[in-house]
Amino acid sequence: MISIIGAGPAGSYLAYLLAKQGKEVSLFEDHSRVGVPIQCTGLVTSSIEEMIKIKKEFLINKIPKVRIVSPDGNYFELKFNKPNILFHRAKFDQYVAELAENAGVKICLNHKFKDYKKPFVSFENNKKYKTDYLVGADGPASKVAQVSGLYNNRKFVIGMQARYTSNIDKDTIEFWLDKQSFGWVVPESESIARIGIVAYSNHNLIFKEFLNKLKKKVTLIEYQSGLIPIYDPNVKTQKNEVYLLGDAATMVKATTYGGIIQGMQAAEELTKAIISNGNYEGMWRKRVGKELYLHLLIRKTLDKFSKEDCNELIEIASKQNVKYMLENFDRDFPSKFLLKLIFKEPRLLKYGLKALI
Repeated sequence: MISIIGAGPAGSYLAYLLAKQGKEVSLFEDHSRVGVPIQCTGLVTSSIEEMIKIKKEFLINKIPKVRIVSPDGNYFELKFNKPNILFHRAKFDQYVAELAENAGVKICLNHKFKDYKKPFVSFENNKKYKTDYLVGADGPASKVAQVSGLYNNRKFVIGMQARYTSNIDKDTIEFWLDKQSFGWVVPESESIARIGIVAYSNHNLIFKEFLNKLKKKVTLIEYQSGLIPIYDPNVKTQKNEVYLLGDAATMVKATTYGGIIQGMQAAEELTKAIISNGNYEGMWRKRVGKELYLHLLIRKTLDKFSKEDCNELIEIASKQNVKYMLENFDRDFPSKFLLKLIFKEPRLLKYGLKALI
């Protein structure tokens, strides 16, 4: 028996893959519905299609362009080689969980994880089950990580997002750079957008300032917010028969704070590790660890930027040779283009040196 705690995309996808391999799997979710509450923008690159077929029931928008904006309002635009994909996040989570259930996974709702005393996993509803493997896919503050001694000294940022009605360019994402914060405007349609920020502190104030900076007349529909882990390259993700996956293992890009694709890719590696008794730690690091580390280095560099640095970066990135590379490489995988980018535009090297200093 394999017990997976958390029916987000990573946990449900892992359950699905293991069930397809003939494993007996139970997927435990602490809420009464999968995918609720929503704590994510639901924006991913086209590489998601290598794992999950996009269905109209959860697809909201395909967005072909991005605008990168400096604190002073200077910007440049890119047209993606393949459009970014915006999900209805709850419906996406429910779809992946349904795939798992159809493959034979037992899904148990209203099961809030409490403890693990080998070989039993127990829940706050006083139920417990015998298990051979335990997987924590239970989010940033993972209780599985806590009780198994894998939590360590984690660090987090706060993500605040709200859905608003406004006049929106439905074909353009906006990413706003600023010192130690990051903002976005992601269009659902011509009249609704998801607007949010990530910040280390003072997130309420920064969110209000960001809304003012946008100079848009907006009407609130709903708030969506949550805790986001900062990737820890020293994170331990396995202890005997206990594994961590996705946000529970801090597998989040520090540049844009998304982790759906990385968590699902790690799920593929964990499936292989369980089936073949392989080294999960080494397998997921080889697949996504280098990329997550590069995202972390980029974030540390951006956090040291002044407003002048941000404006200069916008000017450099507006050059045609730089734009071409950014448009034709997937931002999820910086190892595929970062060095080539520096060779094309050596001025970018000084920012890396600044971060090291």
